[in-house]
Amino acid sequence: MLDKLYAQLKTFRDEDEARWKYEAEEVKRQNQIFAEHGRTDKQGRAALEKAGIDVRVLKEQSSEAVKQMEKAHKELLTIGPPPARSGRQQPPALLNYLSSFRPDVALTNYRCDWFYPPLQDAWGNGEECGFNLDLGEINIAAHSTGDGWGLAATAYSWRYCTMWYVYFPPAAGDILIEPHVDFQGNVAISAHDHWYTSTVAKLKVNLLFDLYQHYWDGEEKAVIIDEHRTDSSTAYWVDDHRVMSKTLSVSAHDPVLIKLTVAYYVVAHSSHATVDFDFRTGAERRIRLEHIKICRPEPLRAVLSVS
Repeated sequence: MLDKLYAQLKTFRDEDEARWKYEAEEVKRQNQIFAEHGRTDKQGRAALEKAGIDVRVLKEQSSEAVKQMEKAHKELLTIGPPPARSGRQQPPALLNYLSSFRPDVALTNYRCDWFYPPLQDAWGNGEECGFNLDLGEINIAAHSTGDGWGLAATAYSWRYCTMWYVYFPPAAGDILIEPHVDFQGNVAISAHDHWYTSTVAKLKVNLLFDLYQHYWDGEEKAVIIDEHRTDSSTAYWVDDHRVMSKTLSVSAHDPVLIKLTVAYYVVAHSSHATVDFDFRTGAERRIRLEHIKICRPEPLRAVLSVS
């Protein structure tokens, strides 16, 4: 059984790596097309000079604007976590917690188990996913600043950090699986566009959830961060607790693979765009799988009394 499980995980890892390679090669191909046919900074400046505009003065103004933006962005990065809130949801201390009883379903009881890390496995194509399997954590951070005036078109790719958990159902039937994932970290984005530049700052962070037993159930997505700025800046703390949910019909004892992926996408186009996010530095910053709740129906035992 374990040999089959590890072989299946290896297959999925090989498939993910093939996908990452494909996406990287496609980005490289598109950038080559843009380099050959797109408008570059050099071409844009030549056009401005032909129109009688003093490009030297524009370059000086641009450099000064970048220096001012860098100073402001460093101050944005000093944001810290907000005061802690009381009353946050906590899982029960014991496993095999009986969470609910449905009298409308004859002779049926619902039993819920709460499973915690360690995780079975993890992998990704991020520069550093910072996995901690024992704590169920992904620890990621990124800093990106563009180059030049951003007139040259550029393609970018997603990064993926994937955690795996394995569950062996004791009986066949429908089960409900709910991973609880907590996001704690900070974001700082700066973008200052000009009439002679093409400035874009983007940051996208998604949580993806899927199940596998004999076949994939179908990926679900939760959007954690979705920033797109061309001439504005922001900084904030991310305090987000997400509960994903899927129902799956399973056979007994065959492993159910629970796949959770944090996918992120960073764009800083031109020297006037900077993107930072940090879910890694210090104990207060991390992405953590708190626990997984799995519920299944059970027969309700009849109790007879004789007077």
